[in-house]
Amino acid sequence: MHVISGERLPKFSTEQSMMVKGSFDFLGLNYYTAYYASNVDVANSVLNISCTTDSFANLTQTSNGVLIGSPAASNLLHVYPKGLRDLLIYVKENYNNPTIYITENGMV
Repeated sequence: MHVISGERLPKFSTEQSMMVKGSFDFLGLNYYTAYYASNVDVANSVLNISCTTDSFANLTQTSNGVLIGSPAASNLLHVYPKGLRDLLIYVKENYNNPTIYITENGMV
C-alpha cells in the first residue's frame, strides 16, 4: 500500500509490520451503499493521486443504464443489501473469520 500512497502513509519496518499484523480484536464496519467498479489503467491515465484514487478503480452506480439498487434519501446512495452480505462473507473468508460489529448501516 505504501508504494501506491507514497508519503501519505508512514512506512512500517518489518518488525512493526509483524507486531501489528492480526492485532485487532474486532472490525467495526460502516456500510452505506455499493458501486460497480472497473479497472483504471494506471499506465494510460493521469490521476490526481489521493486516497480516493488509490484503488485505481472507476466507480459507478449504474451498469448498462441500470442502477445498482433502489435510490435512497440521498442521491449519492442506493439501497443494495446484497453488497453488505457479500462484504461480510468476503471478510469472513479472507481475514480468518474475525468478530465484526456493524457500526453503521445506511443513512437517514
